[in-house]
Amino acid sequence: MSSFGIWIWICTLGFPQQGVADTEKLHHPDVHASYYQNYLKGLSIPELRAAYDDEAVAFRQQRLIAEAYLYKARLAKDSFEVARAFDFAARLYDTETNLSYADSVILYSQNCGDYTYPALGYMLKGYYYYESGAYVKSLKAYYKAYDLARLNRNREQEIEISQALGAFQNRWGNYSKAIEIYENHIAYLQSRPDFETEYLEDYLITLHNLQLAYQRAEEYEEADRLIEIGLNKTLSTPDRLFFYDFLHSNGVNEYYLGHFEKAERLLKEALPAISEDLSVVSVSYYYLGQIAKKSGDNSLAYDYFKKIDSVYSLNQEVYPELKGVYTYLIGYNKNRQNPDKELYYTRRALAVDSVINANKLFVTDSYLNQVEKPRLLEEVNSARKALQKKYRKQILGYSLLVLMVLFAGLFISSRSKRKQLFLSQSATSVVGKRFSNDEEVTEPVLTEEIKTVLLHRLQKFEEGEAFLDPELSLFGLAKDLNTNSAYLSRVINEVKGINFSNYINELRVQHLLKKLEDDPQLQYYKIQALGEEVGFKRAYSFSKAFERKVGEKPSNYLKQLRSVES
Repeated sequence: MSSFGIWIWICTLGFPQQGVADTEKLHHPDVHASYYQNYLKGLSIPELRAAYDDEAVAFRQQRLIAEAYLYKARLAKDSFEVARAFDFAARLYDTETNLSYADSVILYSQNCGDYTYPALGYMLKGYYYYESGAYVKSLKAYYKAYDLARLNRNREQEIEISQALGAFQNRWGNYSKAIEIYENHIAYLQSRPDFETEYLEDYLITLHNLQLAYQRAEEYEEADRLIEIGLNKTLSTPDRLFFYDFLHSNGVNEYYLGHFEKAERLLKEALPAISEDLSVVSVSYYYLGQIAKKSGDNSLAYDYFKKIDSVYSLNQEVYPELKGVYTYLIGYNKNRQNPDKELYYTRRALAVDSVINANKLFVTDSYLNQVEKPRLLEEVNSARKALQKKYRKQILGYSLLVLMVLFAGLFISSRSKRKQLFLSQSATSVVGKRFSNDEEVTEPVLTEEIKTVLLHRLQKFEEGEAFLDPELSLFGLAKDLNTNSAYLSRVINEVKGINFSNYINELRVQHLLKKLEDDPQLQYYKIQALGEEVGFKRAYSFSKAFERKVGEKPSNYLKQLRSVES
């Protein structure tokens, strides 16, 4: 249907009755929510927009505001405001729901005359498709957004989308195209009169991506030149951790130039400072493992590659070298006749390979070729049957033990103590093996009772300020909550809809927004200092988390706050 046809359909038949969420999800049992809903009904559309933009409001209140906004917009038969209501809602729910609302943004903003729409709807789709691992769909959405941004002459959207497209080209092996995108973007940034004050962060990020593209294209001398520029430029910024990003890249480049001792030294120097960025940590372990292999220390190489698998368990981030990592881990355990671990790493290899092939990543032949892959699948099936028989006996024995402990607990413990006992003992007994960060054979069983207890503990955690600790990790928090990292990670993913890193970052950003309201002096802090106030080690990580939560960069947000104050 054409844009004009959609517009006629809307005007004739009215708006499709897609709600912002199910009524049950939006209604809350507490009295305050009921009063708040009635209060919102009395607000105008501009007042509701201002209420939504007030980041001091609670997350679920934002959902109620979005619902009220949609109701008012439909009542006014204003398709553009309906689109804006879905834009608000498309940042508040799970990925599937947000994608649905992004479609509604596109539908209702056709021919609206606003230069940010409907490109913004396609940008949202690109972002959430990428988050869910649907890279092909994400790329198509971003290309559509880019075409619309250019049509509307929205330069800011063009810049943001071009960065995403450059990342795709790097990911898929089209390095010459990635280089072209990044060089054009750098030229534009340097042409701006306020380059040094407003765009230096964007410049450093793009410069880093550009040298990575040159590395991938095996043009190491040019990458080396750009890294030197980056190292020198970062010395003039307050964010010292940009320096360590380039130092890490310098280590990688020295590896490809054959200077292994220097590469190892640089990678180890950068590693403590970049520990928050799991993807970069994983890459560091890869090259340190490769250096260990070249020096003949296969045991050390294996240790590094096991750490890579641990990181992959947390962030599920696929990069080209990951295939070789699992090939090594499989072969290492096969040579040492360790079938349990060989099976585990074979499963991981197949999972990584399926992600790569499903999304056409890196445009190279699968390392599990047509001969090898069926053999591995056959091994997985036969080994799985043997393991099932083995662990069925173990689980039966452990289950009887747990039942005896629980039965005794009925006579000696209160209900709350029984829950704690069940949670802590389940982590070590029910599945027959303790989960560790570097090896596992079976998935831990997460019962509803364990989930309920963990959610209660997470609520207590959120009410405090422990998330401001810059050294906080998944494993550390799991220990504090008297559980294991496997359970904690699954509960956060399933209930919160985000991974552990994003969960902590959102808590930190929300805390900062409240602090900005209470203490206006913070509005004049540097970006690095603001991030450090709430536990971020790197200005880049803070900016990324802030934009994800608020919808705009912290520099722009602070500028608006200062203009209101003045």
